[in-house]
Amino acid sequence: MKLNTFKFCMISFVCCATFSCKSTSSVHLPSAAETSILGSWEGCDGRVITFRRGPGGEILGRYSELGGLERYRFTQDEVGYRIREKTPGTYEGKVKWQNTQGSETWKTVAITIQNNEYSDNSSDPCSNYMTRIH
Repeated sequence: MKLNTFKFCMISFVCCATFSCKSTSSVHLPSAAETSILGSWEGCDGRVITFRRGPGGEILGRYSELGGLERYRFTQDEVGYRIREKTPGTYEGKVKWQNTQGSETWKTVAITIQNNEYSDNSSDPCSNYMTRIH
């Protein structure tokens, strides 16, 4: 029985090679919309960051809803991200950190957008993973 299975497989392979058979399985390639940071993203405490193109190709992230950031003295529409696209779905730049007295610093951030989900390596826990608002 094993010999017949082997013969069938070999005949199928030869036929496919001869007649250019195509696989029926498909590979999902992410669309530009699934890897773009442009638009609005919501963090776990209700903050919303809206990313738009700024001057010179820079992408600016502004706080359109503050959520838990009010206690750190962030303000509505304040710029909290200054980034650039490296490759589709990956971005690098700076994210603003502020303490409860309003003292600010800018930290280097690397951001990944995949399947409409945001993740980064430098934000606080409510911005490390965000979801796109449609």
